[in-house]
Amino acid sequence: MQDINRPERVTCRVSQAPIEGFIYGCARKMHSRRGVQVLNDEELEEIRRRKMQILMERAQAPKVSEPMANGRVNELTDANFWETLSKTKLAIVDFYGVWCSPCKTLAPMFAELAKDYEGKIFFARIDIDRNRRTTVQFGVQSVPIIIAFKDGKPIGKLPGLRPYAEYDRVLEQMVGKGSDESSYV
Repeated sequence: MQDINRPERVTCRVSQAPIEGFIYGCARKMHSRRGVQVLNDEELEEIRRRKMQILMERAQAPKVSEPMANGRVNELTDANFWETLSKTKLAIVDFYGVWCSPCKTLAPMFAELAKDYEGKIFFARIDIDRNRRTTVQFGVQSVPIIIAFKDGKPIGKLPGLRPYAEYDRVLEQMVGKGSDESSYV
């Protein structure tokens, strides 16, 4: 290690211009500058490499546009309906009855759609017999009926049982991938 009080004449690595002044040690070796440890080039390169690896992993991870979209169909009630939907960006709610045969047919399709749109759209269902207040608010007279929400506000209804592809098309429009974004129904 060199004496830090002795001026030394060196050349700049980039411009090759001579530099005169106090040189605190070569950057290629671990050294101390006024009692503070300074990292060498190899350590800095390792830190840069690890940071770049973390950034690349984050970039490759799927982007979550809807934090509440957990890939499952969540059960809602009158008590938590508006509180839950106010926290979502995009949501789909299935109004169903336990006695309804088309609702039972829709349930596995709806669960599959929830898995397909995990992280993008919040999926929920609400029993019309146990949650009359919410059912009346939306004027639900027949089931199944799917209501789409954006930023906690209803934007469209899909009454009746429909094929999987039709629900998928509507959901793609909601997330902005569909060819026709003029209507959600």
